[in-house]
Amino acid sequence: MKKLLAAGMLGALLLVSGCEPASSQSDFYAMDTFMTVTTYDKNEKTAEDTRVEIEQHINGLDQLMSRQREESELSALNAANGQPVTVSDELYEAIETAVQYAELTDGAYDPTTAPLSDLWGIGTDHEHVPTQAEIDETLKKVGWRNIQLLGNNTVQLLNGAQIDLGGIGKGWAANDAAAICRTAGDTMQALAQLGGNIYGIGKNPNSEDGTWRIGIADPDNSASSVAVISMTDESVVTSGDYERYFMQDGKRYHHIFDPSTGYPTDNGLRSVTVVDADSAEADALTTGLFVKGLDKGLEFCAEHDIKAVFITSDKRIIPTENVLPQYTFMGEEAGYIDAR
Repeated sequence: MKKLLAAGMLGALLLVSGCEPASSQSDFYAMDTFMTVTTYDKNEKTAEDTRVEIEQHINGLDQLMSRQREESELSALNAANGQPVTVSDELYEAIETAVQYAELTDGAYDPTTAPLSDLWGIGTDHEHVPTQAEIDETLKKVGWRNIQLLGNNTVQLLNGAQIDLGGIGKGWAANDAAAICRTAGDTMQALAQLGGNIYGIGKNPNSEDGTWRIGIADPDNSASSVAVISMTDESVVTSGDYERYFMQDGKRYHHIFDPSTGYPTDNGLRSVTVVDADSAEADALTTGLFVKGLDKGLEFCAEHDIKAVFITSDKRIIPTENVLPQYTFMGEEAGYIDAR
């Protein structure tokens, strides 16, 4: 699995020097979401060059991994009608990583739910509740074991399976952004905001204690935070039922599917946040934990030492024990309960 762990002293020299760092920021659209990358360095040109490199790299990943782009390498694999396809090193590694997290979560995270996304059409102009017969037929194409990794960068998709790397793609990009920053030098710091995936690289030059403070959104009002995570050299990734959904007959149908039923997950959770130095891991696990539900999700976190925060439909916020040193509850005014 792709592990790009942080260097502990990143940014320390800049913060103790008393020099005001230069910054460079860009806002752009990639991987089906709006992104903002801000870099900081004592050298203005280094900050700008690094920010440009990150943006270009993420756009390149989008060209590689996007299921929505007909010209992407992933789209060519999905269109191969079950024939083995040789792909690039990076795409093969990303697919291999997705399969590993699918196995780790017993299929709660599954990179082959693309046919369900197409069937339900959530976030498109043809979103609807399909019939049970349509769901049953589509489920024949779903299942991570339909991905055959044949070695030598060769992948085969069985039973009409289609891969969607949206569940780890932004985390993959955040890991690469962190790696690019670390290559740029010890005084480079950055904040990569890639949709619901945020990576604080190095120490925050605008904070007295050097931490990045990342809010966890209120599922009923995503402009407000009900908790805050303080971190350095980690990512904070959230998946929730409020991100993409439609309402029908008073019921919310959202984009996080349970691969075992073919329906949007309905288990009393509103969101799951994972804090992890490996952003691809955090990305996959937010989905996996959301599908598992609160009890099984907490068991998984305890078994694998995962730092997470769960928010339930009855307005309880449940942080895991290991995230508490970084966690601040803020949701009392909005009616939430800190259910530690």
